[in-house]
Amino acid sequence: MKCPTLLFSAPMKTDVIIIDGSFGEGGGQILRTALSLSAITQKPFEIHNIRAHRKTPGLSHQHLQSVNATASICNAEVIGNHLRSTNLKFFPGEIQAGTYHFDIGTAGSVSLVLQTIFYPLSLANKPSSLTIIGGTHVSHSPSADYLTHQWLYFLEKIGFAAEIQTLRAGFYPRGGGEIIVKINPKNPLNPICLEERGDLLMVHGISTVSNLDSNIAQRQQTQARKKFIERSIPHEIEIAKIPAIGKGTMLLLVGKFGKSQCCYFSLGAIGKRAETVADEACDDFFYFLETKGVIDEYLADQLIIPLALTKGLSQYTTPRITQHLLTNIEIVKLFLPVTIVVVGNPDEEGLVKIHCHA
Repeated sequence: MKCPTLLFSAPMKTDVIIIDGSFGEGGGQILRTALSLSAITQKPFEIHNIRAHRKTPGLSHQHLQSVNATASICNAEVIGNHLRSTNLKFFPGEIQAGTYHFDIGTAGSVSLVLQTIFYPLSLANKPSSLTIIGGTHVSHSPSADYLTHQWLYFLEKIGFAAEIQTLRAGFYPRGGGEIIVKINPKNPLNPICLEERGDLLMVHGISTVSNLDSNIAQRQQTQARKKFIERSIPHEIEIAKIPAIGKGTMLLLVGKFGKSQCCYFSLGAIGKRAETVADEACDDFFYFLETKGVIDEYLADQLIIPLALTKGLSQYTTPRITQHLLTNIEIVKLFLPVTIVVVGNPDEEGLVKIHCHA
């Protein structure tokens, strides 16, 4: 497919990459991807119009913590790292493995902060240990359970090595969740080529509650079971209580296929019925089944950076080409010697090809 005209400047004499944060999806992923790859490549960048397409533009607590965390692990010089800033300059130094503690201070996503600094630390020369406090189960970001069951599953296939432990869940608005991450330095060696997902073998699910009646988790479980039985889909859904400061629920589903897997989840909210939580996660999974996707659309986006760092050709089919995916690809191409081709139309299923040349 033809990509839209890009509002970026390639490195000039100063070797500073200039990025327009209002490009494409115009969200925080533009900044996070730039931070991660700047630390890895040691290429400085300057970004304007940060999160220009959001209701409240500029750096929120979570984005600010991503900036400061990345600066900490690579001794970067930063200009503009303050709340609601819409412009930032980032001059990275060398990556330093170590023990780090980051507290977002709100229910901002710990997962997105982790994903920003994970790849630089994975390419360091020593192991690292991270503690990140904030939101572990919040909207518009992968939950901590998604990271452990889906994201890490594929990263290990590529060659990365890490462990994630959720000590305490953090839901909106209280936050206060805590994860511990152990990162062992590894070079990604294994491209991923998934031409088909294979037959559906089983759906594994987790229905969780925190500081709420366990009957809510049981209702989520019952509703999901009902929907799977109607379609004769083999499934196992367990119930779990997870410690947290606030209250929350979640239903997470992992679809296991012969050659791949997908993952979808839904979170509870005030006034949201347990059955609705189950319906949302199940309906997302059923939509996936109607496509030729080999991984879920969220992972399709999240694998761009690690596979762009892995020499060779990778390819997979996403059930939906998102604007998030297309925007992320353009940022990656600014920093790395990589060719990325997307075959298909936006909001439809499509093929993603990633060829890392170095």
